[in-house]
Amino acid sequence: MPLKRKYVRIVEWKTTLVCCTRLLISVMWTVKVVGLGVVALSLELLAWFLRRRRPERTLNEVLFFPSEMTCVEHFFRPSSPHSCFCSLPHGIETSFARLLHHLLSATSSLDLCVFAFSNMDLCRAILALHRKGIIIRVLTDKDYTAITGSQIGILRKSGICVRCGVGSVYMHHKFAVMDHRLLITGSLNWTLTAVQSNMENIVITEEPELVQPFIKEFHRLWVDSDPARYHRSIDQKPAQSELMREL
Repeated sequence: MPLKRKYVRIVEWKTTLVCCTRLLISVMWTVKVVGLGVVALSLELLAWFLRRRRPERTLNEVLFFPSEMTCVEHFFRPSSPHSCFCSLPHGIETSFARLLHHLLSATSSLDLCVFAFSNMDLCRAILALHRKGIIIRVLTDKDYTAITGSQIGILRKSGICVRCGVGSVYMHHKFAVMDHRLLITGSLNWTLTAVQSNMENIVITEEPELVQPFIKEFHRLWVDSDPARYHRSIDQKPAQSELMREL
């Protein structure tokens, strides 16, 4: 009887030892898994912190013209990019394609100041932005609004606000500011000849030191070109003449 009791105790002790060993192994695995999870979370937090501290790369791009003639329909029909069967090359990135890409990236506003505007694809891009609700203001030269092929009348008919320089000199600027942060400027007039035939250039930048002066210049020209201001100055001239005669 005592021998049997002793055997039972040995079996119980071994069973307890096995259970404790299994529990210890389970706890170790749990600690290991939790530790790995903490390490992974720490690494993710560190990567997020470094991304926040790292300054985003500022966009600076230079485009040269003339640009190769390619199909640009995919910019205006992005839902069906392969639906065009015209004879022009497809899927080729050109300077003009890059210009359209940046222009159509506007999300809130577009201020355009351009001397001559007769390129139909650029006009389509402006109209597409207008249909999306983008606030658009256009400044152009008064002598070039009525030339054959000018797209200014089309912009006006669509409801886009257009003003012309009222001074005696040409409004010879060629720049656009999108969303008050992206500047497109250079020698390029927005004409078919300039895009396809002329040696031209465009600089596209988000550098605030370059963008801000163009924003101020557009605002100055926009105020100076206000038709109401121009008509007020004309109305005041007869009154001043009458006053001088009375004196």
